This record gives sequence, C-alpha cells and structure tokens, in this order.
Amino acid sequence: MSEPGIVDPTTSWIEVVALLSAAAGTALTGSPMGPAPHSLALGAHIVAADALELLPLEVDSALDDVIAPIGATLVELIRAAHLAAGRHPVESLPEGAGAVIDSLDALVTEARAVS
Repeated sequence: MSEPGIVDPTTSWIEVVALLSAAAGTALTGSPMGPAPHSLALGAHIVAADALELLPLEVDSALDDVIAPIGATLVELIRAAHLAAGRHPVESLPEGAGAVIDSLDALVTEARAVS
C-alpha cells in the first residue's frame, strides 16, 4: 500500500514513458523543425520505446492517464522525464531501467546542446 502523495516506482516509470512519448510527438505537429530538434525527438521516441518494453502489459492502459504539461517544449518534456526517472533508486525501477536511464542521460545532454 502506498502513502498519499508518494508516487510508486511503477507509476514514475509510466510517467517517464508518457513524457518521452509526448516529446517524440512534438516532431509530428507539422511545425517546421530543424535537424537537431528532430534528432532529439527521434531519440525521445527510441528511449520511450525502450522504457515501455520494461513495463508489464497490464499497465499499458495507465499511459493514457498521464497528462503531459500543456505547452511544454520538446526539451522541457525530456527534462521532466529525466526528473521522473530520478525519483527512485534504479534498483526499485523495472529490471533493465539502468540502461534506459543511461540513454535518457545522453538525451538530456543532447537536449542541453539544442536548447
């Protein structure tokens, strides 16, 4: 049982996937996007897919419950996913999360260069 206001590791990981998926979706808005942001959005898509692979099938529907910050930029969404991933020790996240977090760290570094 979880305490009110405390987000459990699985819920945080679901948030990571949803935020990265929203970041990837920024490339689909139809707005002009240069090569660097487009590459960043593609990277977000790849990391989101890797993170999704670690979730049990029964929680897939919970992704729809996560609301990305309205008006958030590609870089802001990636940073928000990074913060969500850092809420818990990697040992409490799904097995294999360490490799995904390493990729997310690299994506955040790339995002800093783009912003």
